[in-house]
Amino acid sequence: MISFSSLPDEIIVNCLARVSKSQYLSLSTVSKSFHTLLSSPEIYAARSQVGATEPRLYLRSHRWYNLTSLGNSDNDDDGIISEIKITRELSLVPVRLRLLSSCGRLREASFLAVGSDIYQFGGINKKKGKRSRSVRMLDCRSHMQRRAPKMRVAREGAKACVLDGNIYVMGGGCRKNKESWGEVFDVKTQTWNKELLPSPSASGEEDEFDCNFEVLVLGEKIYVITEHNKYVFDPKEGRWLMLDMGFVDLKRIVKIGTVWCVVDNLLFLEFCDDSLRWYDMSSGKWLMVEGLTDLLYTKVECHYRMVQLVNYGGKLVIVWVVLPDFVYKQLIPEERIWFAVIRLEKHLTSSGLVIWGEIEQLNYLVHGSCNPLTCLTVSL
Repeated sequence: MISFSSLPDEIIVNCLARVSKSQYLSLSTVSKSFHTLLSSPEIYAARSQVGATEPRLYLRSHRWYNLTSLGNSDNDDDGIISEIKITRELSLVPVRLRLLSSCGRLREASFLAVGSDIYQFGGINKKKGKRSRSVRMLDCRSHMQRRAPKMRVAREGAKACVLDGNIYVMGGGCRKNKESWGEVFDVKTQTWNKELLPSPSASGEEDEFDCNFEVLVLGEKIYVITEHNKYVFDPKEGRWLMLDMGFVDLKRIVKIGTVWCVVDNLLFLEFCDDSLRWYDMSSGKWLMVEGLTDLLYTKVECHYRMVQLVNYGGKLVIVWVVLPDFVYKQLIPEERIWFAVIRLEKHLTSSGLVIWGEIEQLNYLVHGSCNPLTCLTVSL
């Protein structure tokens, strides 16, 4: 009988690419050849080709951490929350970066996940105290970090989004020069467009563009929301338009401390009453995500603070920190970071579209040295 390991590498790679990545650690102990194949670029190319990529959550505070798979376990928690079955405590693994070039320490940088890579744009140089043009790229398959081509404008606290293979980096530069407000990076060619992206307010309306803004992608367009105005950018037309009508009450996402994200072309937001809501563009209203009463009750009964909402491969991950407190008459002695994985369903009723959320998993990790300021999903 021919053993599996005696097959050609290309056949083995094709087979292993269809196995969940959570099993790779065990498989890599089978043989040296398996270990080499499972960490090779070929395995990731094959996973992408057969559509077997999986989401993986990366967290950042002072460094990057890789959250182990949000998988179920047969072990129940200590019964603090009885309404929802809680799976085991998660593991947070520090990422050991392999640097291809020296990188200075920066703060106020911007981060964006694109496929299996995490990009870092600009920031403030801690030693010099000046804005930076630097761009770094972390390959989450190999944990190799390298420098990418620099931006044309030094930026801090910029906003970034991706659309049709292009990364749009906006704001965080010189407020006096509206013509250099944004710039566009082609992911495939790894080059910056020669033409800069002007400010949405460069056309001369009375309101000066507010530095406090949010950027989101809906459909094939980019929307910029400020406290006073709403703008839309169509890459095909290459120009900004101010929206005089529609998108009512969307300025909520600009408020300090608000967490939101886009999943399946829908905008989700944690509302002021601790509920999760989605934005109905047809009515201009924030509507409740149904089916999450138990989760809402869980959060309200705790002394907590929100961290982020994250698009987790088409599902929604809610991240919040529970502070030491008495919860359901039981003492929580340490901070815990909670992760709720929500599967979303759309139901068209006679009264309109209804969004239902089902809690697939609820996990936590004990708060240690990690205070997750950034949570991103990569595809591996």
